[in-house]
Amino acid sequence: MSGCFQSEYTRLVKAELAKGVRHDSLLFGIRFGDTRNEFYGKCFDLNRQQLVTAGAGNNVEYIFSDSLFHRKPTNLSLLFYPSFDQNDKIADMKMQFTYRAWAPWNRDMQSDSLLGKTEKILMNWYGGNDFILADVAGKRMPVKLDGNRRILVYTLDMKSVLVEVQDILHPVFKHDSNSEKK
Repeated sequence: MSGCFQSEYTRLVKAELAKGVRHDSLLFGIRFGDTRNEFYGKCFDLNRQQLVTAGAGNNVEYIFSDSLFHRKPTNLSLLFYPSFDQNDKIADMKMQFTYRAWAPWNRDMQSDSLLGKTEKILMNWYGGNDFILADVAGKRMPVKLDGNRRILVYTLDMKSVLVEVQDILHPVFKHDSNSEKK
């Protein structure tokens, strides 16, 4: 009977965790569980290959052009940096997408226009299950879940879309699939 009152998201969490499949890939070969030193080493190598640079606020920056989901090639900035647990291992990754041509008066370059395109870009990068709308941490937002890897997408401000990629099996995010009843 309780299954009838569970949200689509709770059912998805249970189904994905029951598969026992781990998805640890984040981006550029960076993975959940990488140590701080491994992360910095990978970023150093990416910088040496001129794929990333140092970004604002201790972030790593990746600049790319998207022509799959925009009418014409459009330059985007992706800032990213992980959170490390008490063992100095990656538990999650925060990514911030913005249009390089953003300006307050440029309506087509606002975060609300970028939100749906960010979901499509992430689907292209990660594949797997589609995004669904779910209530997470008191907010209704697009969520993608494949095995243990949860991707949350929401607007940060007028300029940026924030993406959080989390390992829901990590103690910091340990998911209690019985906690959400509707």
